[in-house]
Amino acid sequence: MRSLWLLLPLILTGCTTPPPPAPTPLTQVVPVASPTKLVETGYAVRSYRDTANPAIWHEAHVVYRRTRVPVTASDDYSTVPRTSAPPISFAPLSSSDELAAELATQKKITADLHAMQVSVAETEQRLQAQYATLVRQSAEVLKVHEQLAAERNRTQVAAPVATTATALTDKTGGKTTADW
Repeated sequence: MRSLWLLLPLILTGCTTPPPPAPTPLTQVVPVASPTKLVETGYAVRSYRDTANPAIWHEAHVVYRRTRVPVTASDDYSTVPRTSAPPISFAPLSSSDELAAELATQKKITADLHAMQVSVAETEQRLQAQYATLVRQSAEVLKVHEQLAAERNRTQVAAPVATTATALTDKTGGKTTADW
C-alpha cells in the first residue's frame, strides 16, 4: 500500500512535460505593389454573321483589350496581322535545300511532260494509220457500190428488151421480120 501512496501524487499531477509555448502572432506580409499602368491593345475582327440571329451581320471593327502592365514595360504594344507570321507547322527549308527541292520537282514535271509527248506522238501515228485504212476501205466501198449500181442498170435495161422480144413473138406467131 505504501507504494500506492508514492504513486498517488504522480497520478494526480499528471505528466510533468512543459506546456506548449504560446503561439506567436503572425505578421501579415503585405505585398508591395509595383506601380502599373493600363495598356490598350487593338485586335482587328473581320465581319461575321451572328450565330444566334443569322439576320444580324456584324461589320469589321477593332476590339480593344485593357491589360495592366508594369510601368517599366515598354510602350511598344502594337499587334501584327496573323498572316505576317508563318504558322507553327510551317518550317521553311534552308535556301539550298529549298532550291534542291524545287529543282527536283521541276525535273519530275519535265520528265512527265516528255513521257506525255511520246504517248501523244504514238497515239497520233496509230490514229493516222487507222485513218488511212478507213480512207482506203471507203474508196473500195464506193468502187463496189458503183459496180453494183452499174450491174443493176445493165440488168434493168436487159430485162425490158427481153420482155419486148417475147411479146412480139407472141403476136406474130413466132415469125420474125426476116420471115415476112
